[in-house]
Amino acid sequence: MDTGSTIPAPSPARRRAGLVLAPLAFVGLHLAPLDLTPEAQAMAALFTAVVIAWVTEVIPIAMTALLVGPGLVASGICDAKTAFASYADPLLFLFVGGFFIARAMMRHGLDRRLALTFAGARWVRGRPRAVRLAFVMAGVMLSMWVSNTATTAILVPILLGTFEGGATDDERQGGLLTLAYGCSVGGLGTLVGSPPNLITARFLSEARGVEFGFVEWMSVGLPAAILMSLLVYVVSLRLLPPGEGEREVRREARPWSRGERVTAFAFGLAVVGWMAPGLMKSAGLEVGRALAAALPGGAVALLASLPLFLFRDERKGPVLPWDDAARIDWGIIMLFGGGIALGTQMFATGLAAVLAQGFVAATGVEGVWTLTALVTVFTIFFTEVCSNTASANMLVPLVLAICVELGVDPTAPALGVGLAASCAFMLPIATGPNAIVFSTGLVPLPTMMRKGAVLNLLGALLIVGLLRVLVPLAY
Repeated sequence: MDTGSTIPAPSPARRRAGLVLAPLAFVGLHLAPLDLTPEAQAMAALFTAVVIAWVTEVIPIAMTALLVGPGLVASGICDAKTAFASYADPLLFLFVGGFFIARAMMRHGLDRRLALTFAGARWVRGRPRAVRLAFVMAGVMLSMWVSNTATTAILVPILLGTFEGGATDDERQGGLLTLAYGCSVGGLGTLVGSPPNLITARFLSEARGVEFGFVEWMSVGLPAAILMSLLVYVVSLRLLPPGEGEREVRREARPWSRGERVTAFAFGLAVVGWMAPGLMKSAGLEVGRALAAALPGGAVALLASLPLFLFRDERKGPVLPWDDAARIDWGIIMLFGGGIALGTQMFATGLAAVLAQGFVAATGVEGVWTLTALVTVFTIFFTEVCSNTASANMLVPLVLAICVELGVDPTAPALGVGLAASCAFMLPIATGPNAIVFSTGLVPLPTMMRKGAVLNLLGALLIVGLLRVLVPLAY
């Protein structure tokens, strides 16, 4: 689930449970007679308290992530320099620059223009199934680069406009749920599409000793986004088929503004900068390695966003004024930092290895693909009640430690967690897109749960099958 404000607040009972359980777990594990080193025992106490706080949302999850650093220092696990270094990890700035570009797209309407390009295409007109497919395509394409919550917020009013001809309840529910799910799975396609992607890539790069960059992610993430979106579309046709009440969208005939042109230029720079070094490396060109070293993803994102502050729009102000740029979701950035700090110290203290040994002994898992299937299914359902970013922060380091314990390659299990964390479809609290379509009052909770449960299970099977085919080929 996202951290956006569109997601319903946790219930008072849930928050009260966290308020009691988190400190109890922290103190209890500190005092328990565990067969661990002092650092590992302190890490176990802190990790458990953080997990409880993230699941119950007793305080905002970004604030919990910020407290990880002070918690590591106060518990004697590591020094302040080590604890807080993760909040300035280079990969975090990939999202900072990406958020700037996305903010400019929303400010100048470039995101809406792109959405209407798909939803108002000629091949859609007069064909209800094509209308629904067009909205899935629009959601997927935008969500690869813009927050899936923002993408849904842009597309829902456009979609509701197609129902003005008198759509039935089933048609409205089918259209809205298909849009929400399409926006969720679209984020799988790129490294900046969804926070769990970047978290997974960060930990995998460290575990494998080889950079897991933009192109490496897209080699699996893009096929996953395409196949998952097709699955969403096909299931919607089966469970809640479209009808004549779903009509085409009229495209807006307006000229491109200067702000849109500059934003499109910055966006193009970012995409080229992110992909070109990886493609060159894949082709065996030495210049690709030099470019990748000189222009890591975070540097590319910030440099590509420079035109937004340098050039003026038609209103004679910066294309992206700083007071608008400052409104990006800094909470996500802090979640990355806290999660990286937590995962790094779990390995450094040896706690990850102890937990991995316990998991292997309890489940009897032996093979990499059995492990991949287990963690993929678990992640999808766990993310129904916990932030997808927090889920990835908690589960990816544990999965990597289990792979070390089993002596297997960590790529497939870690990717299973990273992809599955964006595929929770059952509950309004699971994702921002779910919350937005639920808030329209047109989608009953039982309908979302029934359709979402089907997609959760089918999505897990698809992810595992896709990884089984692509991981041996791509990595």
